[in-house]
Amino acid sequence: MDDPLPGPYQPHLLGDLPLISFRSTITPITLGLLTMISGCDDSVSSPPASTDPAPSSTTEQEEPSSPIVTSASGATIYPTGSISITAGATTVYGEPNDVNFGIVKPGSKLEVEVKLVNPTNAPMTIAAAVPTCQCTTVEVAGETIPPRGAVGIPMTLQVPSTTGEKKAAVNVLLSGPNGQVRGPRLTLTAVAAYPVRTTPLFIDALAADRLSGNVALTSTDGRPFRVRSVNGAAPDLITPNDPLTNHVVRYDLTAATAEAQRTGVVDAFPKWMLFETDHPDASVIEMRIRHPFSKLPHQSRAVALQFDGYIANVGTLAPGGNATFNIELKQFAGKRVNAAISEDPNFRTDLLEQVEGDGDRVRIKVAITPLTGQTGVFMIPVRFDTTAGSEVMYVVGTIR
Repeated sequence: MDDPLPGPYQPHLLGDLPLISFRSTITPITLGLLTMISGCDDSVSSPPASTDPAPSSTTEQEEPSSPIVTSASGATIYPTGSISITAGATTVYGEPNDVNFGIVKPGSKLEVEVKLVNPTNAPMTIAAAVPTCQCTTVEVAGETIPPRGAVGIPMTLQVPSTTGEKKAAVNVLLSGPNGQVRGPRLTLTAVAAYPVRTTPLFIDALAADRLSGNVALTSTDGRPFRVRSVNGAAPDLITPNDPLTNHVVRYDLTAATAEAQRTGVVDAFPKWMLFETDHPDASVIEMRIRHPFSKLPHQSRAVALQFDGYIANVGTLAPGGNATFNIELKQFAGKRVNAAISEDPNFRTDLLEQVEGDGDRVRIKVAITPLTGQTGVFMIPVRFDTTAGSEVMYVVGTIR
């Protein structure tokens, strides 16, 4: 999901959900149980939490019963006595249970090891691990967590190319002496932002009384900058347009809303607010606009392709130059992209390569070339023609 359909604010859905990957396999037997604890919203009906007996010892680390090893799945097996146990813990827990990477660059690939720690005196088996919103691949089912030991799972959070808060979670199902029980919910969070960050992270214009407001642009690396334009027009600034580390820009979508209502042409309504700056590493910052007229294709109909982010930012192009961008297609394994075609006659796009990614994802590389002498900010629709059908995403940047 790129963002939710117009409706109540759902912060956990901002931007495309990222890909987490780690190794495991889901069996058909456990899948039914996991559907009760997985998905974008957890069900209230789920297997009971583990109540296996906890050790009587404290957090002091014991003498390891065997060496720490890496299993065939890629997980690290921490034997009995090789790790410290949290005092009072009675069920398997994540260490860390919640990972926050903070502010990261869009498109970042973030890696971390999360341990499933077993504080009990009985071995526990990972029956399955299932992601929310189908955003992970898993292959650690069948690994046994030693008593008073742990299984370390290498996890990767693949942040999409879009900006905003990115959240993903994995629900774990365990098997022990008392049968199958619910394990911990592991979460990964990051905020994808350029060195110039917007506050808020998106424009909420779903209601008529929220069509205007202010956006703060802040340099996260301390480098002063100027605001050159907003959606290609001169910025309406509250702050002086001097080199500053923080600017405040006014916006008003009232006229654009009225025009779309009058003509019935909602495709012309902006889906993003594009801020152009002179910061060398943040020449264009895209900010999603949530408005009844700014829906992306998947929010109003069934789509043939699932993009991991409907926008690619190529930054600054020199006049007469070109740039490349990457986009991932989800649930695309075994399929083929035939062409990437610019629907703006002022630009040409060329399909360069298709590479298999994590799970069922495929990464596509495309070149973009301006054909005229235009300068300034642009946003062009690019149609991907594939063996699964055709859909459009958008490319933004500036020519200077």
